[in-house]
Amino acid sequence: MQRTHKTVSFLFKRKPLLALLFTTMQLCGHGQEKTSITLHIPREPASVDPMIYGQMLENVNDSMIYSGVTDLQGNEQKQVIPLLKDLQVPVLRWPGGTVVYEYHWRNGIGPRSLRPVVPTLAWRGKENYQFGTDEFLQWCRKIGTTPYINLNMGTHPLYGSTLREALEWIEYVNGPESSHMGKLRAYNGHKDPYAVKYWGIGNENYLPSRAARIQDADTVYAERLRLWASAIKERFPTLSLLGIGHTSGWNDTVLARAGKHVDFLTQHYYVNAKVKEGLLQEPASTLFAPAKMEAHLKLLGLRLTQMNQTLERTNNPVRLSVDEWNDRHGLYDGNSYRFSRQSVRKQFDVAVAAGMLNVFIRQSPVVGMANYIFPVNAHGLIRTVGTDDAFLTPLYYLFKQYREKMTGHKIDVTLKGPGMDAKNVPLNITGDCDEVVMGNAPLTFIDAAAVLNKEGEIHIALVNRSAEKVQELTIALPAAYKATQIWALDHKNINASNEAGNRFEVVPRIKPVKQQGSGITIRLLPCAFAMLQLIPEQQ
Repeated sequence: MQRTHKTVSFLFKRKPLLALLFTTMQLCGHGQEKTSITLHIPREPASVDPMIYGQMLENVNDSMIYSGVTDLQGNEQKQVIPLLKDLQVPVLRWPGGTVVYEYHWRNGIGPRSLRPVVPTLAWRGKENYQFGTDEFLQWCRKIGTTPYINLNMGTHPLYGSTLREALEWIEYVNGPESSHMGKLRAYNGHKDPYAVKYWGIGNENYLPSRAARIQDADTVYAERLRLWASAIKERFPTLSLLGIGHTSGWNDTVLARAGKHVDFLTQHYYVNAKVKEGLLQEPASTLFAPAKMEAHLKLLGLRLTQMNQTLERTNNPVRLSVDEWNDRHGLYDGNSYRFSRQSVRKQFDVAVAAGMLNVFIRQSPVVGMANYIFPVNAHGLIRTVGTDDAFLTPLYYLFKQYREKMTGHKIDVTLKGPGMDAKNVPLNITGDCDEVVMGNAPLTFIDAAAVLNKEGEIHIALVNRSAEKVQELTIALPAAYKATQIWALDHKNINASNEAGNRFEVVPRIKPVKQQGSGITIRLLPCAFAMLQLIPEQQ
């Protein structure tokens, strides 16, 4: 059924706001008590690529791979596989991340008893190479995901890699059995090529030198990327290559020199939540932080569109991959907030992650891939208990719902209503968006994204970015649509989490739709997430 040129207005009714806890936070919207959402389906709506729901693996010495995906000896932890398979992870990046500066793939193939154990400089742990190339690719097949391998492009004299090593790795993975490296793969027990499509070239080479990393200027990296990417594409023309993205100036330089040979530029963003005695501090600075990421992605998208035209790549454009993103917790130790991967995912993380996923949807198709870190333990969607048990964090349910429902074509969403002014809220997010100055941008308490799927259903992802106030939403349904259900992930305590001894504290619920005529009412608890499903009336 054709549904174009439709505009649907949703009115979200709010109770009067009490005085806020933070004096720097002000209401915007000129006293407006209702939040309105306008949906518009363009004539040719843009696709939402399922790859934005990807994940990343890295041996960060925090029980993520070893004691997470595998035991300490590299044997698969069987309890994790069905959980990740059910999640339908679309793409999975490996081996990192920061560790790629010192990762050499040949150490991770062949008889496992002969593989070296080496100290890792980046995370001050050990790498025993038991979960190497073949183990990773076989594991990806078991969970049903698309592998994405990141190449070592470091220039450190002891730990850096070479273009030859990269080409041999690709040939080992993808080459026919008759090729030199294909013969080695077959000798190691894997006759058929793996056909890995996605390959990243380097990682955060713009950062200051440390451990095994040597900092690159934009011109230096851009020229080396041109050499590497052109050589790889000459031998393996069907691959999709990812070059390092960063600031707008860095991206311009990289694309000018290597834009004809790469398919994505990577971006990294980390929200930084301050947690003291288990409680979120400065909540608005965390909950509204994705807005700064979106401002940066918009800036990069505009420049990327121009560069694709210059490169004559409008039919096959370079896109952005948010290769690393998360809501990191800094735990207060009595003196300062220290980064920790062991802080469990809480209800407020649901609001932050949903806000970031909504950004990726709104910025589609410029954003064509995104990889959350990490799926298991260490910020994970899943937490293991011993070697045979695991439980789900609230973010597992969130990712599963987005993966199943928020694919198709995006609907343009316009929000007007009460909230806060960005100039009065210091946004706790670091990474590539540091160059952005938010100015006077209004930030509504309600965040929303909407998708129209191939069956004609509309799914609306709603987030309450207030840490203190329940939001009451009165929604007028569009003509020819009816609401069927509300999927909610919420809790009366924004700091609630699932623990090994209490695994079902934060779980999704299907709520009844209170429909009166053509309208319904929804109440969102602080930091709550809800997804409203609308279907055509004739279904």
